[in-house]
Amino acid sequence: MTEAIALAGETAISIDTAHGPLHGLLTLPARAAALIVLGHAGASPENRDDALAVVLRHAGLATLTLDLLTPAEERFADNHHNVALLARRLLDGLTRIKRRMLTAELPRLPIGLCAAGDCSPVALRVAAQRDRDVFAVVCRGGLIDLAGVLYLRTLVSPLLVLVGADETRVEASNRRALREVTGRQELKRQPASGDAADAAAAFGWLARETACWFVHHLPPAVRTADA
Repeated sequence: MTEAIALAGETAISIDTAHGPLHGLLTLPARAAALIVLGHAGASPENRDDALAVVLRHAGLATLTLDLLTPAEERFADNHHNVALLARRLLDGLTRIKRRMLTAELPRLPIGLCAAGDCSPVALRVAAQRDRDVFAVVCRGGLIDLAGVLYLRTLVSPLLVLVGADETRVEASNRRALREVTGRQELKRQPASGDAADAAAAFGWLARETACWFVHHLPPAVRTADA
């Protein structure tokens, strides 16, 4: 990250890696209570969390939407499922964020992680490794057991797992995985709807549950001396 960070507003960022830069968008609302990092693998619209980020910002949370793959890497399907690779990228992003907070280039905010699908086990693995920095996690769909049993057992951050109304196998797999999690955890299934194609209602449920989990489980932001 080499960009100047505004006190409030949007800042396009890039994080250098050996294979090229990762791109993201940092948005800081005034008086943000926390920073939620939304990691995705690939720039296609279905992999992005732009709409969810808007809802989180309305709840008073700063957001960083971060693509964990470079444009060249996105062409290879295996990279989208490579938990180890994506976790390293997310760890690099967190390291740079924390460095910016320590040097007062960013406000000192508690951090939460949010991910969906293939990136769900990535967020869980990273939270388990950075338990002093990550205060809450939300995973939407995906198979969290792919994070690895060691990471499930060592996870400290409160974890919310959301599954769709028709994701029976995903729900069963994630319930088994949650037996390994000793910390605070909860799985919620989207309520059945009379209209299975009601995407707006499904998104509304998902967004409310995600925002509420972070608001209720993240500690107050650390105030600076001149705040």
